Amino acid sequence: MNKYLVAFALTTTLSSGAYACSKPSVKPEFPDPQTAVSAQMVKANNEVKTYVKEVQDYLGCAGLSRSVEKKELDELKAYAESFNEVIRAYKAKGGG
Repeated sequence: MNKYLVAFALTTTLSSGAYACSKPSVKPEFPDPQTAVSAQMVKANNEVKTYVKEVQDYLGCAGLSRSVEKKELDELKAYAESFNEVIRAYKAKGGG
């Protein structure tokens, strides 16, 4: 009986949409590199990495057309490059 309950619970969880393929709705904001402290930069870095991974996972499962997928990837690259610019500015002012 326990095996059936576990199997049912697993099937229900997997089909409930908890693992649905959806694009992350919010891009993490970047701290101001001129006023940010190290902890803010670390937090932003972790949030950006998580966001990039979530978008990559979404692109892997969404079944988008090539042109739409390319557009999404270009936007993701531009977003990541923007964060890299923030990091460079932070380091240039003597942070990190």
